[in-house]
Amino acid sequence: MCQIFIALGGGALVICEQLAAMAAASHQYVAVVLAVEGMFANVGGAIGGTIASAMWTGIFPQKLLQYLPQEAKADYITIYGDITEQLSYPVGSPVRTAIQDAYGAMQRYMLIASTTVLIAAVASVIVWRDINVKNFKQVKGRVW
Repeated sequence: MCQIFIALGGGALVICEQLAAMAAASHQYVAVVLAVEGMFANVGGAIGGTIASAMWTGIFPQKLLQYLPQEAKADYITIYGDITEQLSYPVGSPVRTAIQDAYGAMQRYMLIASTTVLIAAVASVIVWRDINVKNFKQVKGRVW
């Protein structure tokens, strides 16, 4: 369900930011404005991915070591580095529960970080200029 919400929210955001960029530019500059908007979106995605990767490699191993039962702590490097190893533990076992708890804790930190960044995005949308697109006249023909 989370993936569906992410897809719906992300799809709406892409259309809104592109529409806002096109409405603010004259017709001859639409392609350039969309290219710049796409560049900023990709750079922002790369920065977000880098931060998420740094958090994942820095926090997840610590949480895994914290939650693992004492008898499994010696194998924590193997458990951390191999998803097949993680899935080999039966559901409900103390090791599998510890792995799930470590994933949950990590997702919590990532959610806090992304929500913090989203506050800046909401503030940016609030200061957008209100452009009435109903009054725009459609450009006919080709723009050279």
